[in-house]
Formats: sequence, structure tokens, C-alpha cells
Amino acid sequence: MKRRIVSDVMFLSVLGGINPVVAQEIKSVRPNFVWFMTEDVSSYFLDIYNEGRFGAVTPHVKELARGGLVFNNAYSNAPVSSAARSTLITGCYAPRIGVHLHRKMEEVPMPEGLHMFPYYLRAAGYHTSNAAKTDYNCFLDKEAWNIVSGKIGAWRMRPDKDMPFFHVRTCAVTHESSLHFSEEKMHESHFATWLDSIYIHPNHPDTELFRYTYASFYNRISESDAELGRLIAMLEEDGELDNTFIFYFGDNGGALPGSKGYTTETGLRVPLVVYIPERWRDKLPLQVGTRVDGMVSFVDFGPTLLRLAGIDVPEGMDGIPFLGDDISLDNLNGRNEVFGYGDRFDELYAFNRTIRKGRFKYSRNFQPYHPKSLYAAYRYKQAAFREWKRLYVNGELNTVQSRFFLPQGAEELYDLSKDPYETNNLARQPMYKEILLEMRKVLRELMVEKSDLGVFPECVWLEEGKNNPSLYGSRHRSSIRRYLDIADLELCDSENTTVRKKVRRALESEDPIERYWGATVCASWGDRAVFASLQLSRLIQDEVAYVASRAVVAMSRLQGKVLNDAMNGVWKRAEGTPEKVVCIE
Repeated sequence: MKRRIVSDVMFLSVLGGINPVVAQEIKSVRPNFVWFMTEDVSSYFLDIYNEGRFGAVTPHVKELARGGLVFNNAYSNAPVSSAARSTLITGCYAPRIGVHLHRKMEEVPMPEGLHMFPYYLRAAGYHTSNAAKTDYNCFLDKEAWNIVSGKIGAWRMRPDKDMPFFHVRTCAVTHESSLHFSEEKMHESHFATWLDSIYIHPNHPDTELFRYTYASFYNRISESDAELGRLIAMLEEDGELDNTFIFYFGDNGGALPGSKGYTTETGLRVPLVVYIPERWRDKLPLQVGTRVDGMVSFVDFGPTLLRLAGIDVPEGMDGIPFLGDDISLDNLNGRNEVFGYGDRFDELYAFNRTIRKGRFKYSRNFQPYHPKSLYAAYRYKQAAFREWKRLYVNGELNTVQSRFFLPQGAEELYDLSKDPYETNNLARQPMYKEILLEMRKVLRELMVEKSDLGVFPECVWLEEGKNNPSLYGSRHRSSIRRYLDIADLELCDSENTTVRKKVRRALESEDPIERYWGATVCASWGDRAVFASLQLSRLIQDEVAYVASRAVVAMSRLQGKVLNDAMNGVWKRAEGTPEKVVCIE
């Protein structure tokens, strides 16, 4: 019924007017939507997610929860703003449409025939406003917004107060930059009276600086909660609260060290509380005050709003609605998979993919020789980050606290029901081998199905397919499968003769991307790739720069003498040879 009404509106609008009776019915059945998005906040840092034992106190979030739903397992898909927001606004997995890298080299268009989801709300008569951050990796869809850089409460500027509205508010007080204070400022703090009550996550050292950083962050979250209270008051003052769904959530994981930017649970899992307005509580088969265990993610948010507004979800979107008149709590709790991705993060480059299924989480790290702690200037502006590194260098951390600074390995497997902070990697334990293989298969099949552009060096798909990245990926799905076959050799026994032959074949391939992945496998093996030192030494002078640079990484991880001999030979052969630079990493 609701869907037909929206169609009538669009049809009558084309004719030049809307029947007043229909218009009144529309107003009565179409809800408003408000998103209150706090920057860099993970559910791990709110007391509402920690049984009130620790975390920031958020009374207005709790007020929404009493009249709505708390999602225990909501994910941002990506652990950094531009990739996460691109997922959010498109309803598409970012690596499929080329918006997964932070920061982008170039903006790319939406997939052909698809718009940012607010476009469909606006086309159906909604007033759409944004206050005020965008930060997408795709070209801004100007037709999606009435107001794109407004202020909180911009719904008040709609020309007709009977228009339903969608309003996005990004609250920046929690942004990680708020933690860029000097250590000297710490001693001026007014948090000192309750620093002893802070719960320090097991991967962090329990120091005065870390406690102060936690306390500062909690205080910022409380400030964002106060702003949420002001927004709720505005809706109530306007008489709109009883017909407005309010979504409270973080735009990616937390600002504390090792969270934002990393595909850990603290980097991907966000708080999500959805307030269900009075007028809609008898239309949804869900009891307010309920906590939902089913898994939802940013890719689902746009389709959910379209569903609630009675608008068909476009076929080009990947997300699945999680609220609707036929979606019960059992349906919600039956959702047991969620996909995560981490790629470039400022000057730090990574290629990590995760899948959570039930209580288990599997991570595939395609450059396993790197630690997660690779230097990124903006991260290390945070004093706690610098202290963490300093303590590691001085040998003052325990095993769990040190892991952030060690090579991450190709695979990670965690039982989150027992290990929510991912401290015990089960990937090498024989009793979990069957689960590991299943999770590995599920993630790989999803990457192929979604044409994950992460397997290509960025310059390749930008040069060949930037006008339609999703089409480029789908047309090269067989290549993606082939490249993953090579990449997955790093999971194999490096002493196996057949495996070695496959690596050599990749290193000598006419396809530069195959050479690139062959060199990556060798880099991951380190000294165990000595058998391929001749091929790698030749690749150092490869005419394709991303191949040459990856070969240098591989050679740098071989034994010193082998590297020195190979490098000396390369320089002699390379004298006077012009280099064709295609792109660099």
C-alpha cells in the first residue's frame, strides 16, 4: 500500500499536481528520518554497550534506546571515514565501486544508473539535508540533496512543513583530532578524580597517559550526547518527534590508538541505536527497548530508509533492509554475516578483508609482512600512540600489547564470544582448522562475487575503468579470481615444489599484476623465498613501477648477502636503461 502511494505521488506530480486526499494519506504514512552520526566512536567506548560498567555515559542515547532498538552488532564495513561514508551513502560495498581508498587519487562516478540513496527519497517528495560533512570518494550526487552543507536542524528550511524529511547531522566533537593534545596538557586535566575508574583495553598499556586519553575521549562522547539531546528537543519543539526515526551511530570505529583505520572490532563495530517513533510502533513487529544481536552494516542503512519510506530498493545496491513491517526480531537475529574492508589510510597502505560469521571473525591480510602499526603521520599526532610505540621499542609491553607492532600474518581467526578484543589468534590452532577453511572460502567467494577492486593496483583500474569502476570489476571477475589464486599461495607451504613452480610462473608472467602478486607472496615468505631471488632481482628493474617496488620489498626481506648481490647486479644492468613508470604504490 505504502509503495503504491509513493508511485501515485510521482505520477500525479508529473501531471502537475497531487490530489489533496492522497497528499494527506502520504503525510500520515511516511516517516521522517534523522541520522545523528558521531565521528570515530566504537560501541566499545559507550557504557550502554558495556553493561554500565565502563565507557562514556550517554543519557540521551539511553533515552532513544528506551523508545527504540539497540543493535549489538552494527558495523561500518570500513574503519575510516571516507570509505565508510561512501558505503553508507551508496548502499554499495566500497571495493566493488572503487570508493574504498582513503585518501582517493581521484573521485569516481556512481555505478551507471544508480544514485546516492537520498536521491530516491527526494524524488519521492522528501526534503533532504546534510549538516555538514560529506567526505565521499565518489562525485557528489547534487540531485540527492536539497541542502548539502547546512546546519543542525536544516529540516526547518523545507518550503512546505508538511513535507517528510531526511536530515543527517555529523557531530565532530569526538573526532580523533580532539586527542591531539600535548603530554604537558594532561596535568591540567579536570579528569583526574575519576581516572582510576577507566577500563583499559588489554591491547593498550595501562599508563597515566592512556588513562587520560580514555577519559578525554569519554568526555567528548558525553559532549556529543548533549548535542543529541538538543536535536531531540528541536524535533519535539517542531512536533515531529512522534513521526521521526532517529538513528544514532558512529561513522567508523573509535579514535583511541589501534582502533580507527584498522579492521579490528574496535575499528569496525559501531554503536547503533534506532528510535522508533510513537506513530510507527504498531506498524513494526518489534518491541521497543529490545537489543538486537543480528548483524547489520552501513551498506544496509540506505536500503532500510527506502524500505521504511515505501520506496523500492534499486537493484544496484548491495545492502538489505533491516527494518520493515515484515521484518521480525527473529529475522533480524538471523542475520549472521558481515563484511569488512581496510585499504589505504592516508599514507599507510593496507589491503585487509574481514568476514564475521556468527561468533567467529576471520581476517585476511594480503600484506602480512607489515605490522598494523605502519607509520601514518596523523595517527602519531596522538601522544598515546607515540607512547605505545616508545614502550614497545623499549621492551616494556606484554605479548598482547606488543602484537600491534609485529607482522600481522596472513590470517587471523577469533572467537569473539570469548575474545572480544581479538587477543588470541586461533588461525594456527589445529582444532579450528575446519572453521578457518570455511571462513577463508566464504570471504574469497564474496570478494569474487563483489568484484573486489582491491586486488588491482589503484592506478590500473583508474586508468582502465575510472568512468565505471563497478563495470570494470565485473568484466574482470575472472582476473580477480586468478590474482587471488596467486595471492593465496602465501597461505601454502613454501617448501612445496608445486607451490614454488606457481610462484616462479607468476614472477615471469606477461601480466604485470601477476608479477606483482608473485612478488607479494615472496615478500610474505621472507627468507623462505630465496629460491626466487633471481626472478626478483630481475623484477627490481621491471618497467612497471608497482611491480618493481613490490620486488624491492620482497628482496629487502631476504637474507642480507642475497639482497646485496642481487641489488649490485641490478644496478649494473640498469645503467643507462630508461624506466617506464606506470604507477607507484
